[in-house]
Amino acid sequence: MKGKRMTALAMAAMLGVSAVQPVFAADWQSANPLIAHALGEADGKIETNSKEAFITSWENGFRVVEGDFTYTSDGTLVLRHDFDADGSYYRLEIEPSGNLVMDSKTFVETPAIYEQTPITAVDLLYLMLEYPDMYLVTDTKDTDKATVQRQFSDLKNIATNIGAPEILDRIIPQIYNKEMLGWIREIYPFQDWIFTLYLMTNPNYGEIASFCAANGIDTVTLHYERATKENVSVLKAKGLKVYAHTVNRYLMFEDLLEIGVDGIYTDRIKPYELEWVGLENSRKTEEQIFDVNGKEMTFTTLDILGKAHVPLRQLAEAGKKFSAEYNKEAGTLNLTLGKKFTTLGNEMLMDDSGRLVTKKADFKLLVDGKETGIQCFYVDGEVYAPVEEILAFI
Repeated sequence: MKGKRMTALAMAAMLGVSAVQPVFAADWQSANPLIAHALGEADGKIETNSKEAFITSWENGFRVVEGDFTYTSDGTLVLRHDFDADGSYYRLEIEPSGNLVMDSKTFVETPAIYEQTPITAVDLLYLMLEYPDMYLVTDTKDTDKATVQRQFSDLKNIATNIGAPEILDRIIPQIYNKEMLGWIREIYPFQDWIFTLYLMTNPNYGEIASFCAANGIDTVTLHYERATKENVSVLKAKGLKVYAHTVNRYLMFEDLLEIGVDGIYTDRIKPYELEWVGLENSRKTEEQIFDVNGKEMTFTTLDILGKAHVPLRQLAEAGKKFSAEYNKEAGTLNLTLGKKFTTLGNEMLMDDSGRLVTKKADFKLLVDGKETGIQCFYVDGEVYAPVEEILAFI
């Protein structure tokens, strides 16, 4: 009807399709033994804090990323490790010139590693709005009260200004000393915290563990060289989770797990490789039964952004059935109701790796030639679509 648009859940209810509400993990650690360092790896490049790194990490199955924050010369909070001549400039293949601290215009116009997109804190929070199952661990580095409060005030104001204050509940501040906890809580009562030890010369693990346990901090991060069995045991005796950084070797990860470490920050290790160290990737497909107009049908589902998604070829056997025609030039995938689904061919470059690498599909989904507004995804090259929304149409 013109001027009205029924929600997918409402349409699904009318069709007798079981509703699946978006549900994300209650505690961020339970399904995430890996945290993508500096937003993760993209195109083989690390420590970029780039847009491509964030998106690639999500596609590879990460649901927690760590980002480095600093200010430009004109006071814009951005994602970058530093503006030191022997630091980020060198790692990001950028020639430093003039004032080492870039202004915001220069920053956003200067690609990292020649081609990756630098992002501001505003850009990052918009990405978190687009990917609402991603958590962010902050590495703000500064330890003076004025700068700390400015940084987290900026994050709070950005979330408010883009109309998404709920994003703050997916931001996990890393604190470097006891005082920092109170300074940040004056700005916003974040739900989750990490006490990181890399700025401490001689940390007292027992004292830190007691402080964390008494102040609602449930995670401590330390350099892998400090992650001895004794130190880890002291922290875990208070019920704390322990993460180590930055770990890119599988054997080292295995050794850390053996002494009780719960997870790592990493540039290279991917969630789909967790089985190599005896862990399980929390992202997996599941067989679910749906009631479709009184008929039970079993679909292979994958949770994507809180919704059950199903391969199109399975959905083609439900309801009115449909064929699927992919037009690469037009950027469309058209479902024609009442026709037989044969194959999408090899246009989607399907593979059987089982890695569940998930990318937003770059086509517009049509039904009988009309645009639906439904976002589909490539999963290992297979086209997955939100089950409720597709069944509502067919």
